[in-house]
Amino acid sequence: LLIQETPWLRDAQSETEQKKRIALLFNLNKMKNEQATALNKLKQNQKGSGAWPWFNGGPDSRFVTQHIIAGMGHLKHLSVTSNKEEMQKVIKNALRYLDNEFVKEYIYMKRHATNINDDHLSQTQIHYLYMRSFFKDIKTSKQVDEITAYYKGQAQKYWKNKGLYAKGMLALIMHRNDDAKTSEKILRALEENSITSEELGMYWKSNTNSWHWYQAPIETQALLIEAFAEIHPQDVE
Repeated sequence: LLIQETPWLRDAQSETEQKKRIALLFNLNKMKNEQATALNKLKQNQKGSGAWPWFNGGPDSRFVTQHIIAGMGHLKHLSVTSNKEEMQKVIKNALRYLDNEFVKEYIYMKRHATNINDDHLSQTQIHYLYMRSFFKDIKTSKQVDEITAYYKGQAQKYWKNKGLYAKGMLALIMHRNDDAKTSEKILRALEENSITSEELGMYWKSNTNSWHWYQAPIETQALLIEAFAEIHPQDVE
C-alpha cells in the first residue's frame, strides 16, 4: 500500500500512459485516415472563390486561407501528404484567390502611397510570399511575378525594420528565391540578437506574448527553428 502511494509509482504509470499516447499519435494508418478526414472537411468548407471563411457561411478570409495553405505547404515540404491529387486541387483553387488578394493589396497601396519606395512590406504580404514559396511548381501570372519582384526589393531594403516572426519568414523567402546574400544577413542578425543557455537552448528575449498573430511566442520560435534548419542544416544538431 505504501509503495502504491509513492510518487514514483504514479510517475511510472504516467510515463507508460504517455508512451501509449505517443505510439497512438504516430500510428501511420491512423494519421493517414485523419489526414483524409481533415482534407475532406476543408474541401467541403472551401468556397467557390477558393477561400475559406472564419466560420461556415461567413465572408472570404484571406488570413484564414493563407494560414491553411501555408500549413499544406509545410506538409508538402516534409513529404508527409497523402491523397496528393485531391490536395493539389484544393491548393490550386486557394492560390487563385490568394494571388488575386496579393495583387489587390498592392494596387490599393500603390494608389494611396505617398512614396512607393517607402516601407510597404506589410505582415500579410510577407506571409503571402512565405506561403507562396512552398509552391514554386504552381505557376503565377506575370502581374504576380512583377509585384513579387517589388516586394523582394522591399525585403532587401527594409528587413531590419521587422519583428522576429517576419524576419524568419523573410529569411526563408529570400533563401527559396535564390537570394542567399539577404537570407544570410537576416540569419546572422537573428543569431547575433539571440541568447543561448544550457537550460533553454537558443532563444530571443524579444519573443514575448502579444495579441498579434505574428507575435505568438511558440509559433515564432518554431519558425525561427525552421529558418535555421533549412538555411544552415549543418549547424542544427
